[in-house]
Amino acid sequence: MIRIFQGRDRSQFPREADAMYRLRARQFRERLNWNVNVVDGWEIDEYDEMNPLYVVSLDAATGMIRGSLRFLPTTGPHMMQGSLGKLFDEPFEAHSPLIWECSRFSIEPTTHHGRISGPALRETTFELMHGGCEVALQAGISQILGVFDPFMLRVYRRTGWGPEIVASSERANPGPIFLGIWDVSASSLMSIRERSGIKDTVLESSDWQSSRVA
Repeated sequence: MIRIFQGRDRSQFPREADAMYRLRARQFRERLNWNVNVVDGWEIDEYDEMNPLYVVSLDAATGMIRGSLRFLPTTGPHMMQGSLGKLFDEPFEAHSPLIWECSRFSIEPTTHHGRISGPALRETTFELMHGGCEVALQAGISQILGVFDPFMLRVYRRTGWGPEIVASSERANPGPIFLGIWDVSASSLMSIRERSGIKDTVLESSDWQSSRVA
């Protein structure tokens, strides 16, 4: 199940926000050793103050967070406009109401008998990708911009909705990164469904657009 809320509304979703920022800290600081700011267990940055749209995967039975991602409009401050853009040799500018930036794609590893469950990771990945594509379609977005490492490139391609690589950089720590563009379309959503077996919407509610990101 995908729950959606904006940054300005996170006080209305305290449990989800707390779990999401803590998940990001575990993934990016502890597991990936990225140079991110963690305060009181939260990985949170200046872009979380730009009223992003959060897409959060929740376990339907327990309500526990399974993963999340963050959307920002490219018409305002976003990561490629700031720190990430400096890592690429070729300048890349995106400033359009039809393009969103996706960042902080995070998944909580589920363990089974002491080992990380591959099927659970796969299910959450598909749900987040499906939910992200649904949200973008409903908002009339045509493209999504994102930066990712080689591992996540393979993950994205396995979902059936892989990005087009437009730039790469060797200057990131701890390893190389790519800049990619996803085309948002009904066929993209169908491709995810064919790979995942998802047959219907994964969104908890369709009225999120009343306070959509702008």
